[in-house]
Amino acid sequence: MLAAVTLLIGAATNAAPAQSSWSFVILGDTRDGNNTSNGISPNLHALAEKIASLDPRPKLVIVAGDMCNGNCLNTNSPKYPPGGNFTNAAAKAIYAHFFANWKEAMEPVFNYSTSNGIPIYTVRGNHESNDTGQAPIEVLKEAYQEAFSSYVPTNGPYNGLTNDQRGFSWAFTSNNVTFVAADQYFEFDPTYVNGTTPWSGYHSLAQAWVTRQLRDATSPYKILISHEPIFQTVGNGPTAEEQENEVAQHFFGTNIAAMQTRSNFWNDLGDAGTQMYLCGHLHLETVAATTNNHGHTIIQLLAGNGGAPAQEFLNNPEPGVTTFYNNGNILVTNGGNVSVQAAYGFALATVTDEQMTIQYYSLNPTNTSPTDRWIVAAYATQIASAKARPAISLPFDPRAGTFSYTRSDPAGTGLSYQVEKASCLSEIAPGLSDWKVDAAATQTVTAITNNVQTVQVTLSGAKPLSAEDLRSHRGPVGEFNSKKHAPGKAWVPPPSALPGHGAHL
Repeated sequence: MLAAVTLLIGAATNAAPAQSSWSFVILGDTRDGNNTSNGISPNLHALAEKIASLDPRPKLVIVAGDMCNGNCLNTNSPKYPPGGNFTNAAAKAIYAHFFANWKEAMEPVFNYSTSNGIPIYTVRGNHESNDTGQAPIEVLKEAYQEAFSSYVPTNGPYNGLTNDQRGFSWAFTSNNVTFVAADQYFEFDPTYVNGTTPWSGYHSLAQAWVTRQLRDATSPYKILISHEPIFQTVGNGPTAEEQENEVAQHFFGTNIAAMQTRSNFWNDLGDAGTQMYLCGHLHLETVAATTNNHGHTIIQLLAGNGGAPAQEFLNNPEPGVTTFYNNGNILVTNGGNVSVQAAYGFALATVTDEQMTIQYYSLNPTNTSPTDRWIVAAYATQIASAKARPAISLPFDPRAGTFSYTRSDPAGTGLSYQVEKASCLSEIAPGLSDWKVDAAATQTVTAITNNVQTVQVTLSGAKPLSAEDLRSHRGPVGEFNSKKHAPGKAWVPPPSALPGHGAHL
């Protein structure tokens, strides 16, 4: 006669020790317009001052590319190279000057001369390779490497002298978050140029290395960082640049083979437990999510609002993509002139054992007074820890033999779940030795939200229990809380089910 059930968590991986709350900053696309004199956004220093003033102090900053203009210069720029030569030693000096300006603007966050402050981890964008999407500019790559590669881990893949990604792609774990950065500009394919995607010849990255880093990590949070989006959240606009919005959000390309490659990649990320893909490239900020073919939902945070010439948000996600937030870049008219009212800023992720909460900070586009200069969006992204303890969402119903619980996607936890049941004749919870596995019980995932699954459990055996049986097996009424009995198990009396019937988590 059934009187209680337990949900047994098995095959536990090595869990990280409990961590106190900590935070990190997400920033991207901090370059200037094409007529620039210094290669960086005039707003970058203000962003750096705000980041440095945050309390508690962030532990690190992630920058998702397009830090400086690189070779994106027009003839109105005083830095336009003589004869338009972007590939010689003189051009390299220009790029090095831009990167030095970037370091100076970010000095409130990190002093590159003394190595004091909040560590900054960067990954290249197309403006650190070749803005036009053509063959890489070697002197631009060298200038970036000399400026930043010594400040990131040098554990990226080495595929020979021409594809040595050490100092460009990298991976590390800080507290309970694993960060993997994949440089997208090593594998140039000239067949794409003037072909199906004439805007770029870069459509592949070190996928096997990326998957291995994420799969082998045991952290409860896993984030992949690259520059270009994988999925479309913004539609095409009227300007020449905005006419490329849709293709620019499909890093792998847009033909049938490319879409299959993308699908395989997204499946690999989800299967490895990745919760978020961080990118930039478009000059605005969006938060969206899509579920891969294996039922794993991954968030794409496009953090391109770091100061580059702003783009209007045009809400047109591709099928299967849900957009939760945009930073509010809109068109405004002033005296007949139309421009984009920009909300430049960054994102702040605060991490606890149970969840990651991401808030969105923006410079107020209509008020520059010191007291009202910064806005924090009402929306916040919440990502559940892969190691968060399962929780009962619907109490045990002894008549139907059912209950529901929520858990983090097992792909990210490495945990398996089985149900045990026992009879209880006393007025206390039965001992663990009384529980027996219900191998025939069914567990059905009924919903997935941000990698949190809702699972309905139906016990095996005859149901419903008789009223007489239920009366003879009553125990004390309890509140909804948990008391640890052993690692991976806790007695949880339901608030509304019949007394003496509960669940173990």
